[in-house]
Amino acid sequence: MKYATLLFLLILLGRSARAQENTGPAEVTPAIEKKIQQEITKETEQLKATLKKNNELGIAIEFTVDTFRIERYMISYMDYDWSTLGTTTAMYNAAKSYDSLLNKYYKKLSGVLKPGDKTILQNTQKTWIAFRDNEVKLIETVSKDEYSGGGTMQQIFDASAYLDIIKSRALAIFSHYMRATQSY
Repeated sequence: MKYATLLFLLILLGRSARAQENTGPAEVTPAIEKKIQQEITKETEQLKATLKKNNELGIAIEFTVDTFRIERYMISYMDYDWSTLGTTTAMYNAAKSYDSLLNKYYKKLSGVLKPGDKTILQNTQKTWIAFRDNEVKLIETVSKDEYSGGGTMQQIFDASAYLDIIKSRALAIFSHYMRATQSY
Protein backbone atom coordinates (compact mmCIF):
# COMPACT_ATOMS: atom_id res chain seq x y z
CA MET A 1 0.00 0.00 0.00
CA LYS A 2 2.91 2.30 0.73
CA TYR A 3 4.02 1.89 -2.89
CA ALA A 4 0.56 2.67 -4.22
CA THR A 5 0.33 5.83 -2.12
CA LEU A 6 3.76 6.96 -3.29
CA LEU A 7 2.81 6.35 -6.91
CA PHE A 8 -0.42 8.28 -6.53
CA LEU A 9 1.38 11.23 -4.88
CA LEU A 10 4.02 11.20 -7.60
CA ILE A 11 1.36 11.39 -10.27
CA LEU A 12 -0.38 14.25 -8.51
CA LEU A 13 2.84 16.18 -7.92
CA GLY A 14 4.00 15.59 -11.49
CA ARG A 15 1.09 17.47 -12.97
CA SER A 16 2.10 20.92 -14.10
CA ALA A 17 0.21 24.18 -13.92
CA ARG A 18 -0.95 23.82 -17.52
CA ALA A 19 -2.62 20.51 -16.67
CA GLN A 20 -4.38 22.11 -13.73
CA GLU A 21 -5.75 24.87 -15.94
CA ASN A 22 -7.66 22.35 -18.04
CA THR A 23 -11.04 21.07 -16.99
CA GLY A 24 -10.03 17.49 -17.70
CA PRO A 25 -7.40 15.31 -19.28
CA ALA A 26 -6.62 16.05 -22.92
CA GLU A 27 -5.79 13.56 -25.63
CA VAL A 28 -2.14 13.78 -26.63
CA THR A 29 -2.49 14.83 -30.26
CA PRO A 30 0.35 15.02 -32.79
CA ALA A 31 0.56 18.77 -32.11
CA ILE A 32 0.91 18.18 -28.37
CA GLU A 33 3.38 15.39 -29.07
CA LYS A 34 5.49 17.82 -31.12
CA LYS A 35 5.32 20.42 -28.33
CA ILE A 36 6.43 17.87 -25.73
CA GLN A 37 9.34 16.76 -27.93
CA GLN A 38 10.43 20.39 -28.46
CA GLU A 39 10.38 21.04 -24.71
CA ILE A 40 12.38 17.88 -24.05
CA THR A 41 14.93 18.78 -26.72
CA LYS A 42 15.48 22.19 -25.14
CA GLU A 43 15.74 20.72 -21.63
CA THR A 44 18.07 17.99 -22.90
CA GLU A 45 20.51 20.55 -24.27
CA GLN A 46 20.54 22.30 -20.90
CA LEU A 47 21.13 18.98 -19.14
CA LYS A 48 23.99 18.06 -21.49
CA ALA A 49 25.66 21.41 -20.88
CA THR A 50 25.40 20.96 -17.12
CA LEU A 51 26.79 17.43 -17.26
CA LYS A 52 29.70 18.49 -19.46
CA LYS A 53 30.40 21.40 -17.14
CA ASN A 54 30.58 18.92 -14.26
CA ASN A 55 33.08 16.82 -16.26
CA GLU A 56 30.85 13.77 -16.51
CA LEU A 57 32.05 10.93 -18.71
CA GLY A 58 30.59 10.74 -22.21
CA ILE A 59 28.91 7.38 -21.59
CA ALA A 60 27.34 8.69 -18.38
CA ILE A 61 26.08 11.74 -20.23
CA GLU A 62 24.56 9.57 -22.95
CA PHE A 63 22.76 7.31 -20.47
CA THR A 64 21.61 10.23 -18.31
CA VAL A 65 20.19 12.01 -21.35
CA ASP A 66 18.51 8.83 -22.58
CA THR A 67 16.82 8.22 -19.24
CA PHE A 68 15.95 11.90 -18.84
CA ARG A 69 14.13 11.86 -22.18
CA ILE A 70 12.12 8.80 -21.17
CA GLU A 71 11.15 10.14 -17.75
CA ARG A 72 10.42 13.65 -18.98
CA TYR A 73 8.25 12.38 -21.82
CA MET A 74 6.27 10.17 -19.46
CA ILE A 75 5.63 13.03 -17.04
CA SER A 76 4.75 15.46 -19.83
CA TYR A 77 2.35 12.96 -21.38
CA MET A 78 0.60 12.58 -18.02
CA ASP A 79 0.51 16.37 -17.62
CA TYR A 80 -1.85 16.45 -20.59
CA ASP A 81 -3.68 13.17 -20.15
CA TRP A 82 -3.86 12.13 -16.52
CA SER A 83 -6.77 9.78 -17.09
CA THR A 84 -6.26 6.11 -16.25
CA LEU A 85 -5.73 5.35 -19.93
CA GLY A 86 -3.34 8.29 -20.36
CA THR A 87 -1.33 7.36 -17.29
CA THR A 88 -1.04 3.69 -18.22
CA THR A 89 -0.20 4.57 -21.82
CA ALA A 90 2.58 6.89 -20.63
CA MET A 91 3.99 4.21 -18.33
CA TYR A 92 3.86 1.44 -20.92
CA ASN A 93 5.50 3.77 -23.47
CA ALA A 94 8.24 4.50 -20.92
CA ALA A 95 8.68 0.76 -20.32
CA LYS A 96 9.03 0.23 -24.07
CA SER A 97 11.66 2.98 -24.22
CA TYR A 98 13.54 1.50 -21.27
CA ASP A 99 13.42 -1.88 -23.00
CA SER A 100 15.09 -0.30 -26.04
CA LEU A 101 17.68 1.25 -23.74
CA LEU A 102 18.20 -2.14 -22.09
CA ASN A 103 18.83 -3.69 -25.51
CA LYS A 104 21.20 -0.88 -26.48
CA TYR A 105 23.40 -1.42 -23.43
CA TYR A 106 23.07 -5.20 -23.57
CA LYS A 107 24.64 -5.04 -27.05
CA LYS A 108 27.35 -2.67 -25.80
CA LEU A 109 28.10 -4.92 -22.83
CA SER A 110 28.14 -7.99 -25.05
CA GLY A 111 30.58 -6.18 -27.34
CA VAL A 112 33.17 -5.70 -24.60
CA LEU A 113 32.94 -9.18 -23.05
CA LYS A 114 35.21 -12.03 -24.05
CA PRO A 115 33.46 -14.80 -26.03
CA GLY A 116 33.26 -17.18 -23.05
CA ASP A 117 31.87 -14.45 -20.82
CA LYS A 118 29.14 -13.54 -23.31
CA THR A 119 27.51 -16.87 -22.50
CA ILE A 120 27.10 -15.77 -18.89
CA LEU A 121 25.43 -12.57 -20.03
CA GLN A 122 23.14 -14.46 -22.42
CA ASN A 123 22.15 -17.00 -19.75
CA THR A 124 21.53 -14.25 -17.22
CA GLN A 125 19.35 -12.37 -19.68
CA LYS A 126 17.34 -15.49 -20.51
CA THR A 127 16.80 -16.06 -16.79
CA TRP A 128 15.78 -12.43 -16.32
CA ILE A 129 13.28 -12.66 -19.19
CA ALA A 130 11.71 -15.72 -17.54
CA PHE A 131 11.59 -13.79 -14.25
CA ARG A 132 10.00 -10.79 -15.97
CA ASP A 133 7.33 -12.89 -17.63
CA ASN A 134 6.49 -14.72 -14.40
CA GLU A 135 6.47 -11.49 -12.42
CA VAL A 136 3.99 -10.02 -14.91
CA LYS A 137 1.76 -13.07 -14.37
CA LEU A 138 1.94 -12.51 -10.61
CA ILE A 139 1.15 -8.82 -11.00
CA GLU A 140 -1.89 -9.70 -13.12
CA THR A 141 -2.97 -12.29 -10.56
CA VAL A 142 -2.86 -9.99 -7.56
CA SER A 143 -4.69 -7.34 -9.58
CA LYS A 144 -7.74 -9.55 -9.87
CA ASP A 145 -10.77 -8.11 -8.06
CA GLU A 146 -10.77 -10.99 -5.59
CA TYR A 147 -7.33 -9.95 -4.30
CA SER A 148 -7.08 -6.22 -4.93
CA GLY A 149 -10.64 -5.06 -4.52
CA GLY A 150 -10.68 -4.04 -8.17
CA GLY A 151 -10.99 -0.59 -9.63
CA THR A 152 -9.30 1.19 -12.48
CA MET A 153 -6.33 2.07 -10.25
CA GLN A 154 -5.21 -1.55 -10.65
CA GLN A 155 -4.33 -0.74 -14.25
CA ILE A 156 -2.01 2.03 -13.07
CA PHE A 157 -0.44 -0.25 -10.45
CA ASP A 158 0.16 -2.91 -13.10
CA ALA A 159 1.73 -0.44 -15.54
CA SER A 160 3.91 1.03 -12.81
CA ALA A 161 5.10 -2.39 -11.64
CA TYR A 162 5.93 -3.41 -15.22
CA LEU A 163 7.82 -0.16 -15.79
CA ASP A 164 9.81 -0.74 -12.60
CA ILE A 165 10.84 -4.24 -13.74
CA ILE A 166 12.10 -3.05 -17.13
CA LYS A 167 13.70 0.13 -15.81
CA SER A 168 15.52 -1.76 -13.07
CA ARG A 169 17.01 -4.19 -15.57
CA ALA A 170 18.08 -1.40 -17.92
CA LEU A 171 19.85 0.32 -15.04
CA ALA A 172 21.53 -2.95 -14.01
CA ILE A 173 22.77 -3.68 -17.54
CA PHE A 174 24.11 -0.14 -17.84
CA SER A 175 25.88 -0.51 -14.49
CA HIS A 176 27.51 -3.75 -15.66
CA TYR A 177 28.60 -2.02 -18.86
CA MET A 178 30.12 0.87 -16.90
CA ARG A 179 32.06 -1.54 -14.70
CA ALA A 180 33.19 -3.67 -17.65
CA THR A 181 34.55 -0.61 -19.41
CA GLN A 182 35.83 0.94 -16.18
CA SER A 183 33.87 4.08 -16.99
CA TYR A 184 32.79 4.91 -13.47
